[in-house]
Amino acid sequence: MPEPILIPPGGGHRLGNVEFLARTADTPRFNVGIIEIAAGRVLEEHVHAEEDDAFYILEGELTFTFDGDEAAAPPGTFVLVPPGVRHGFRNDGDTPVRMFNIHAPAGFDRRIGLED
Repeated sequence: MPEPILIPPGGGHRLGNVEFLARTADTPRFNVGIIEIAAGRVLEEHVHAEEDDAFYILEGELTFTFDGDEAAAPPGTFVLVPPGVRHGFRNDGDTPVRMFNIHAPAGFDRRIGLED
């Protein structure tokens, strides 16, 4: 029988700037993580062919890009990027950005190198 999973603050599985709270090993339905984006960091535009990518900004402000268009994302902003949509982001500020991230279905954690 499946068991609930409870992750205390800071107790997730870390890989670089990502703290995974729900991994593919936990559920095939989605990955959940807290991502920290350093000041000045840019994530080039990319596409996920078969997964939704969702973000909720907790601290700081990101600038999202969607096929070249830009949108500001201050704290409290939710962004949902459906499969096939080109997207990226950058932190133009001088402090790190913290955001809640969901990839569905799961698999993102394994693609970037998290082992079970």
